[in-house]
Amino acid sequence: MIKIYSIVTLIPFFLGYIQLSAQTWDSKSSLPNNIGKHHPVTFGIDGFGYSVTGTSASSQTSKDFFKYDPVNDSWSKLTDFPGAARSFAIGQAYNGKAYMGFGYQFNFLNDLWEFDPINSSWTQLSSCPCEGRRHPAFIVTEGRIFVGLGDGNSGNLKDWWSYEIDTDTWTQENDIPGPVRHHPFMFAAGDHIYAGMGHGGNNIYSDWYEFDIDTDTWTKLNNFPGEARVAGTQFALGGYGYVLSGDGDNHNFMNEGEFWKYDPFNDDWEQLPSHPGISRWAPGSFTLDNTVYFLGGENRSSGAIKGDMWSYQLGPIASLKNTQAEEKKAFFYPNPTNGQLNLNTSIAPRSIQFFNLSGEMIEEITCFNKLKINLNNLSKGIYWIKASSENEMFIEKLVVN
Repeated sequence: MIKIYSIVTLIPFFLGYIQLSAQTWDSKSSLPNNIGKHHPVTFGIDGFGYSVTGTSASSQTSKDFFKYDPVNDSWSKLTDFPGAARSFAIGQAYNGKAYMGFGYQFNFLNDLWEFDPINSSWTQLSSCPCEGRRHPAFIVTEGRIFVGLGDGNSGNLKDWWSYEIDTDTWTQENDIPGPVRHHPFMFAAGDHIYAGMGHGGNNIYSDWYEFDIDTDTWTKLNNFPGEARVAGTQFALGGYGYVLSGDGDNHNFMNEGEFWKYDPFNDDWEQLPSHPGISRWAPGSFTLDNTVYFLGGENRSSGAIKGDMWSYQLGPIASLKNTQAEEKKAFFYPNPTNGQLNLNTSIAPRSIQFFNLSGEMIEEITCFNKLKINLNNLSKGIYWIKASSENEMFIEKLVVN
């Protein structure tokens, strides 16, 4: 078992594992005019949340594009998405921009788009040379977009593709193991991609896989421990992955909107407080700082397409172990820094990962036998950094001046 130390959270007399979260879901402003959506594409960038496309309560695919301001708890309507109206699409924020595509409107789509919030503009990128599909897996990490699974004209799929953002090029990778499927759960956590569950044929799955992007190899992990599920939402934060809501093993609602956290270091899951009400089919979610916002989806009991939103505040890491002796341990200095870190050689971390406050990993450094690390690639700002040695993990907030 890997020990986890916090340097910034000082709770001298707390022993064991503690949960840093509000433990409650809070109601937030609904989409404008309480517009209901299932399959919205949602993402958070630079302190704002976004929702684009999806299916409305009148069963119409849409181009609607909305922006959420958490300070004022308010939504505003933006210029419509310029591509085809669609539902069953998917997207994710990465490095200050958002990427989305695929989905369905009259036919299965394979296009890809980039959103720049600075000028609120969309740019169409190279379409995937793969079969068009709806509700695939879609993960952006380390300068690449990974897409696979989903269903298209030929039925459920299991192929796997990568798109390099800098060169606007696609490459086919090794297929994901296991059965063909659509509407899986997926995220990048740490330095690997994780995907699984979903629906294929007459089955709802609970299997779970890890993809190593350096070696283009898949590894089967422990099955998800809860009820098999499909068509929920997911996100990554601080090196952990999270899955939220969706349909259960009969492709209908679960009695609770279950919320689970995945620890990639130990390949295990922890259940967190469920969102209010029964589970929802095809909702959306985004994270801002250490808070997840959950919106939309269909109530499978009443058939209502929802437009409401709820928030849940998570700690920067899911659990911390704190003792008086352990809290004095530090793995780097100075903090704040003007661009250089000095490492504590008694701890000897093997690697250090840097996350922005939205939980996106933006850089990883291998640091065997290194005493100093140059941070010239990091912009000024606040980051969460995670250092891993053989048996320990250290997490700290870093200020770069």
